[in-house]
Amino acid sequence: MSGATGTEGSDFSHELSRESLLRLARREIGAIHVPGFCPQGVAEQAARKALQHDALGNYHKKHTSTVGRVHMPHIDTAWNAEKISRYHDAALPSIHDVRSMFAPHLSPIDHVRLLLQEYWPGGANLLRLRGRPCYIGALRVFQPTTSTFYPHNDHISQETDAPESHGVVEQLVANVYLRVPDEGGDLQLWRRDPTPAETRTILEVEGLDPDSVEPPVHVIHPQAGDLIIFSSQMLHAVTPARDGHRVGMAAFIACKGPDEPLLYWS
Repeated sequence: MSGATGTEGSDFSHELSRESLLRLARREIGAIHVPGFCPQGVAEQAARKALQHDALGNYHKKHTSTVGRVHMPHIDTAWNAEKISRYHDAALPSIHDVRSMFAPHLSPIDHVRLLLQEYWPGGANLLRLRGRPCYIGALRVFQPTTSTFYPHNDHISQETDAPESHGVVEQLVANVYLRVPDEGGDLQLWRRDPTPAETRTILEVEGLDPDSVEPPVHVIHPQAGDLIIFSSQMLHAVTPARDGHRVGMAAFIACKGPDEPLLYWS
C-alpha cells in the first residue's frame, strides 16, 4: 500500500533487481519499493527490541534531534576525531548486535547487502573509511507526534573527506520499515537536489522549513516489512507519526559507477 497523497506509477519499480538498481542510479525512476520485503512478524519483533534498547539515543542536529537511533551512525561523528574513532571501534559489534535482534531470521539489511552484491555489475562491499569498517543497519525510532525529518538530503561528502569517499556519483538510501503508525510517518520524495542555499541550511540544521519548498512529487505511507530505496542526494522528508511509533532501519549506498562496487554504511 502506498501513495498517501501521490501515486507511484511508472516512476517506481516494485522489484529489487540489476535493472531496477541501474535505472535508479541513473535517476530514470524515483524509487524501488518492494512491499513485504521483511515478514511483518519478524519486523515487529525487532521494533519492540529497538524501542527498549540500551543504545537508543538521538541524532545530534537541531532538526533531527527528535528522532531516536540505536547505535551511533556516521553522521553523528560530526567531524570529531574522538567520535570517529569511537564509531569505527563500535562498528562490527553494533552490526552483530543489530543482527542478533532478528535471530533466528535474516536481518533485512543483511538481505539487502546480499542482493546488492549479486545484482550490481561491480558487486558491493561494506564501506571502510581510512581502512576502518563502518556500521550498517541503523535502527531509527520516530516518537509519536514529536519526531520528524524535515526536507533534507544526505551525501557522504557532508560526513567525511576520507579517500574512500571520493568519486561518488550517486548516493542511495535503503529503508526497511519495521513498525508504521496508521497515520503519519509518511515518506516524502522530491525529484530534485537542493539548491546551494538550501544545502547550506541543511548542513547547519539538517532540514528545511517545509513551507519553504514546493509540495513533494511522491508521498508514500509504507507498510511494516516494506523496503524502499531512493536517492538520498535528492530532497526527502518524513512526516510526524500521529498515533504510534515509526521504527525502521536504514543504510546508505554510495555508487561510483556500474563497474565499481557499491559501498554501504549507516
